[in-house]
Amino acid sequence: LIRPANVNSRADHPVWSITNGADMKAYFTKSFPRIHWDSIIKNDAEWDRFSKATGTTYPMPQYSPGSAMVSPTNSNVGVVLVGDACHAFPPDIGQGINSGLSDVVALDRCLKGQDILSGKAMINNKNKVSVPPKSLSDALQRYQTNRRPEHRALIRLARFGAPYQYRQSWPRDRIGAALWMYNAGFRQILNKLTFGLVPPLAIVSLFQTPPEGTKYIPYRDIMAAADTTTTILKGSVLLGIFWIICKRFAFL
Repeated sequence: LIRPANVNSRADHPVWSITNGADMKAYFTKSFPRIHWDSIIKNDAEWDRFSKATGTTYPMPQYSPGSAMVSPTNSNVGVVLVGDACHAFPPDIGQGINSGLSDVVALDRCLKGQDILSGKAMINNKNKVSVPPKSLSDALQRYQTNRRPEHRALIRLARFGAPYQYRQSWPRDRIGAALWMYNAGFRQILNKLTFGLVPPLAIVSLFQTPPEGTKYIPYRDIMAAADTTTTILKGSVLLGIFWIICKRFAFL
């Protein structure tokens, strides 16, 4: 079994200036002395091949606001986007496969006339059986209406969820990582002190047990909870500043 290894770094990292296998092997041997490289990479040609690689870059978190289109002449002919076709982001939050599968499930339930979140029959009838939509156009429109805010929330989560986990060397990266850790720690402390009244960190909410009757927590609900905490924190800071100013002027 061959498993690839990735180097996540800024473009100016020294590893990208190495152009031959011998120097690349020496660099990794010095940087990671606990790893027995000779037992893992037995062919020096692999070192040389890696040294010639130019690398690639992660996509900026982005999404398409439109995820479905129906033929103007036939309401049963259309095109739909799912997964990476309508949202792209780095693997920081580990939601690439999950988000793609949630699109597929949402599309399947729209085509069957089911509730997108629970999968239960959406249309009330005597037999309590899901009734398919009247046309593909109706199903795709419902899919797009549901996924647009979900994709928007997913991209926001990708931007703020865990952006500094690679421990990059730029000063702004180190400052950003420190500020993110303080913010994350403070939110988690508030969550524990209030016995869950204050929502947990957004990235933590991904791994919480979903509400009864559902299979997952929508990304929009996760980000809405995070935004509520942010609003409370901002309001508290503004009230504190207002109180200090009032006390100062009263003292004068």
